[in-house]
Amino acid sequence: MSIVKMKKVSLVVLDREREESLTKLRELGLVHIERIYAGSDKLAALNDQKAVFERCSLILPQGIAGDKKKKGDLKTAKALAADIIALGDKLKALTDEKEKYLKDAKSLEPWGDFKPADVAFLKDKGVDFKFYELSKEKLDEIADKSDYFVVNTIKNKSYVVVTGATGKEFPAEEPVHLPEFGITECNAKAAALDGEISKVQKELEKLAADRNVLADGLKELDKEIEFESVSADMQVEGDLAYIDGYVPVDKAAELKAAAAKEHWALLIDDPSEEDAPPSLIRNPKWVERIQPLFKFLDITPGYREADISMWFLMFFTLYVAMIVGDAGYGCIFFILTLLICKKAPKPVVSLLLTLSLGTIVWGTLTGTWFGSETIVKNTFLGKLVIPQIASFAQEGIDTNYYIQNLCFFIGITQLLLGLIISFIRKMPSLAAWTDVGWMLVVVASYFVAQKFVLGAASFNPITWPLAAAGFVIVCLCSEQNGNVVKGICMGLAWSPMKILDTVSMFANLVSYIRLFAVGLATVAVATSFNGMAAGMAESMGVVGIIIGAVILFIAHAFNMVLALLSIIVHGVRLNTLEFGGRVGLEWSGYRYAPFKK
Repeated sequence: MSIVKMKKVSLVVLDREREESLTKLRELGLVHIERIYAGSDKLAALNDQKAVFERCSLILPQGIAGDKKKKGDLKTAKALAADIIALGDKLKALTDEKEKYLKDAKSLEPWGDFKPADVAFLKDKGVDFKFYELSKEKLDEIADKSDYFVVNTIKNKSYVVVTGATGKEFPAEEPVHLPEFGITECNAKAAALDGEISKVQKELEKLAADRNVLADGLKELDKEIEFESVSADMQVEGDLAYIDGYVPVDKAAELKAAAAKEHWALLIDDPSEEDAPPSLIRNPKWVERIQPLFKFLDITPGYREADISMWFLMFFTLYVAMIVGDAGYGCIFFILTLLICKKAPKPVVSLLLTLSLGTIVWGTLTGTWFGSETIVKNTFLGKLVIPQIASFAQEGIDTNYYIQNLCFFIGITQLLLGLIISFIRKMPSLAAWTDVGWMLVVVASYFVAQKFVLGAASFNPITWPLAAAGFVIVCLCSEQNGNVVKGICMGLAWSPMKILDTVSMFANLVSYIRLFAVGLATVAVATSFNGMAAGMAESMGVVGIIIGAVILFIAHAFNMVLALLSIIVHGVRLNTLEFGGRVGLEWSGYRYAPFKK
């Protein structure tokens, strides 16, 4: 389990053979290209075509499945896209025109239904009418200056027609601009457009069945865009073109052989400290199932960081089981996973099955099945329960104490494991012993938590000596970088900050109590709704049973959704931040993605 070592490569070809060489390099599928994201006219044209395809997806009616039997290439997709765009533009023009008529009709409602053309006719005959929307104050101002009549009054606004036939002045305000047609005419024209709009929509519905052709064309176009973008990234010097990239160390010989065969100039070297190679993680198949979660979270360890995939999978499975906490929910998740197993990628299915089985096991051991104590008491499931971690009260046993203690034990185990991994990676550097100091602080923090959180009678006698020894080691070793004396002085100078880090370490350990709190909340919510439904069934008979069943379905579905959200908020955090932070992970990497078909 590790991040595969990379070799940096520089490939030089004749510029006139650039396209042919890149085609063969893509077929080889080994080199992760170091991109500079240069541009070209051809690349811009390809991206414009992609934008057209994406616009077509927005134009086509949603909810109409494409015919899976219809396949297409880029040429067919372009022709289809042109038809879709033309229809989309036509539909937009018709819709805009209809909206304009409806808007014009709406604007004339306060004035009543008349033909604006008649107003223009009268103006040609010397009778000039102007239309105004005036407040009461403005209307009073023109009382003696103009001939007018009020057509309508709505709230404090008067709709006034003023005539200039007698030579009196018009108001200073801007008049209302009348549309070309009246209300009746506008509504008639809008209604007439409905038929044309309907025809265009039906044509688009027919084309929606060809959306798979568009998707095939887009895939082919994406390949062309990738190829052209790599071509644009190649630097040119005279008759030569070159590009840099990375290849896994165990594939370097294969690339070298291909370069010799194709007469390419090839330089292979180790990456420098300034280089940032991609991360290629190889793990056993049973560990690979955690990769879909890493992709979902978009996190990748840096090339020079540690791979914690195996530990992440193990602890994450445990955390999911404890947070969901209900074997009944685990069974539902398991069944739902089986239903999607043919459509979902195998790693995703494997991960979901693993998490579901873990939840079932934990729920069985704690006696939690849909938040019901009765199910466990009246069946053989009761014999499988471990009393100390049972979700429901056990006579003479403080289950909360044992579960909280278990959470702290899990926390100290994971934090110590992270520090051990960090220590091994830093050796033989003197700074590696900083992690030993933090290990002592973590153990001391565990004893402090025992006292303040779990209510132990007294501190363990070694608590403060461990804390003091760990703090001293941290101060002496944390700033070591070659000059020992200088490192010690710097460490002592930063000792106030180390005190804050010590408090932070204690907070990291205490944060593992969230496993208990969230798991308890899931059980409490389920139990509460079970009681509510049972009460309705007892008091309302058959109607109560029906209502109670609906409540149970909705409540448990809601509870499962909350549990899934808690997994992201809490389960992921404990692994990526608390554990990853102790290992020294910054998740600063990016995935190895070779240039290939």
